[in-house]
Amino acid sequence: MKLSKLALRNLGRRKLRTALTIGGVACAVLLLVLVESLASGLDDALSGSEAARTLIVYRQNRYCPQTSFLPQDGAAAIARVPGVQSVLPVKIFLSNCRASLDVIAFHGVPAKQLFDARRIELLEGDRAAFEARGDAALLGKSFAARRHLTIGDRFRFGGFEVTVAGIYASSEPIQENLIVTHLEFLQRNARVNQQGTVTEFEVKVDDPKRAKEIATEIDRVLASSSAPTDTRLEQAFLESATADLREILRFGRLFGLGCVLVVLVVVANTVAMAVGERVRELAVMRTLGYREGRLARLIVGESLLLAAAGAALGLGGALLVIRLTSLTIGVEGVLVSFATSPALFVRAFAVAAFAGVAAAALPAWRATRSEVAAALRGAA
Repeated sequence: MKLSKLALRNLGRRKLRTALTIGGVACAVLLLVLVESLASGLDDALSGSEAARTLIVYRQNRYCPQTSFLPQDGAAAIARVPGVQSVLPVKIFLSNCRASLDVIAFHGVPAKQLFDARRIELLEGDRAAFEARGDAALLGKSFAARRHLTIGDRFRFGGFEVTVAGIYASSEPIQENLIVTHLEFLQRNARVNQQGTVTEFEVKVDDPKRAKEIATEIDRVLASSSAPTDTRLEQAFLESATADLREILRFGRLFGLGCVLVVLVVVANTVAMAVGERVRELAVMRTLGYREGRLARLIVGESLLLAAAGAALGLGGALLVIRLTSLTIGVEGVLVSFATSPALFVRAFAVAAFAGVAAAALPAWRATRSEVAAALRGAA
């Protein structure tokens, strides 16, 4: 406790320098947490509970939902393939197909099939009201929170205008950022204007072990149609769609490593300056009986206090940004939320603490190994 009070008093001698150091650490930790929360969100998106038994039937050689057109009546041919449990035709419209923040994603589906084909649970609203009204929409809870929408509100985007009939949660995190509408509503809209076509088919199979075999059979059945298909497991489809996002994340993690180095350098510079200003003071403490280990703990404690204060501020800022903005990033129709967890915060705090200890190692060693007589004369 005495060492802690002394460390706080020492840091308070140069309030501006201490504040700037804490601010630098906070910015680095905030950026590190944002990068890792994107990585967590991407992991969640690729690990849905239904991924193992879900196939995505897409137009062959098409990579963006805006360019994939399949005849809606292809659903009947797919349903006849042995092992297929259900087929959900889906029409997709996106505000942007490339990687960007806050993508608007409409999914048009047959209202009667929605709740059987997708594992969603209405948190607010009424299923019958959604099915009865042609311009009704169900919003994923993440999207509703981001746009501050509730039951009865009208939402307009471009040529689309829908009435919020319900807000839902899903066991598949990527679905909680969607606007789900009636298939016919989306097909007849002037922005899409592709009646009788869908973007993809979501196919549930009865045996996940036969998923690849069934995918091959679906492509064989539709090979002679006007729109040949490429059928893949949902996880493989998502991995392909998010390839650009993973490249961004790879760069982001290198940036995160740079953030850790910034914490190390900033704290080390501050501690070194503080120790350099107190050469005589530390020498006097040694003559009064303070052991080298005790002085080393004092210097390391000051460094840890700086790192801990900055980490706490950065973690709080990151949590505030993620919660208030409900950040998402979308690419090729896959929307990924920034996901936080206690484990992520513990890791970020541990990294800051490690950097704090490492930053104090050299100044502490120099302060405890210098000649007392020379230090009393003011020499480092």
